[in-house]
Amino acid sequence: MGKFKTIQANEKRLESTLVPYNSASGGTGWNLISGATLPFTIIQRNPSNGRAFSNLYSSFNMPTISGDVNSFLSTWANTNFSGLTQEQAIVVEIPKSQYGILIDGRTLKLTVPKGGIGLQNQGNYTMYSSYYNPIPTSSDNSDEAEYFGNPKVQGNIGGAPGLPSTNVAFLFCDEIAGPTLSASSTSITSWSNGWVSNTTPTGYPGGGVDNFKFTQTVSSSNTPKAYAQTQDKPVGIAYLDKGFAVITDPTIVSNFNYSGASTGGTRIYEEYAYVPADSSGITQVYFTASTSASCSYYSFEKEWSVVVDIVAGAGEFYITENQTAADSQTPYYGAGGNDTGIQFQTPFGDVHNVWDLSDLTSSFITEIGLYDSSNRLVAVAIPDRPIAKPKNTPLTLQLVLTF
Repeated sequence: MGKFKTIQANEKRLESTLVPYNSASGGTGWNLISGATLPFTIIQRNPSNGRAFSNLYSSFNMPTISGDVNSFLSTWANTNFSGLTQEQAIVVEIPKSQYGILIDGRTLKLTVPKGGIGLQNQGNYTMYSSYYNPIPTSSDNSDEAEYFGNPKVQGNIGGAPGLPSTNVAFLFCDEIAGPTLSASSTSITSWSNGWVSNTTPTGYPGGGVDNFKFTQTVSSSNTPKAYAQTQDKPVGIAYLDKGFAVITDPTIVSNFNYSGASTGGTRIYEEYAYVPADSSGITQVYFTASTSASCSYYSFEKEWSVVVDIVAGAGEFYITENQTAADSQTPYYGAGGNDTGIQFQTPFGDVHNVWDLSDLTSSFITEIGLYDSSNRLVAVAIPDRPIAKPKNTPLTLQLVLTF
């Protein structure tokens, strides 16, 4: 019986599981950011605005040149969705260190200060994310979202957070326009209905069945979210895998309270004669008070596992070389067997005794080593208790290496 056994291809596999962001440190997946971790930058479509690196429209798949604008307006004609094409927008940055591989598009709540430059603070605008295709995926699997993000999943899918989709969601603001759905249902009256925090969303391990669910009916057991329809007016777009939100609504953009920012990045470039009048130097500004600007969301990451099925068949791995398991009368017989008095020499010159192992029935496994193709030990698995391995009975052990 050899010490090593080759692991076959069908005995190992790679698996992934969705887990809350920062769960290894006790995190629930929910995060609330504000202050310096939530900066704002104004961007313009005008390529001659005098601000290098501010032409970010193409980075967000937003129409840039006149031909793109006309095509966009033609595609979404007679819908409020066409309002997303604006000359000026605000980029909200969520640092990469503040979320996992993706922000769940059903859970985002963004608060920004209003009041306008030079005006006294007039309160806040609060925006909520929603979908045009109301299924419980981690992003909006609609034609609208596909235009700005990745290709949507085709077919009649049931929806699951781990299902790759557009990685885009849209932002809506009750103060700008409430959901059309409320006109036909007294159950849902605002975009804020159905938004809760510190609750695992539908579809994740431990998530509630009705948490963040899109439906038209409120019952005693759920608080549904409003979903977008053609007539609904988005005020911005959330790019869930990139950590950015772009606010396009002209009312919010023009009334954003830049003068209340806590940094010096609010200097207006119009002070210089050679800069176009529609340009601005508002870059990476933030607000120290969480009541002025904040962003809350649920984020997840994938936990990858290499799963290996270790099969010890009948007649395998029932002999131990652990000397402490030997009979007290034969302390060098680690296998517990009897010395036959016969010896043999290996090709390397080592001399070994021949053992009589006919009476052995089992051993106990306390360690399992994994070796590479060069017989180098790369990992050791230690179970929480010894595992009996009978001589004539197969045993299957499963090793899970998580990273």
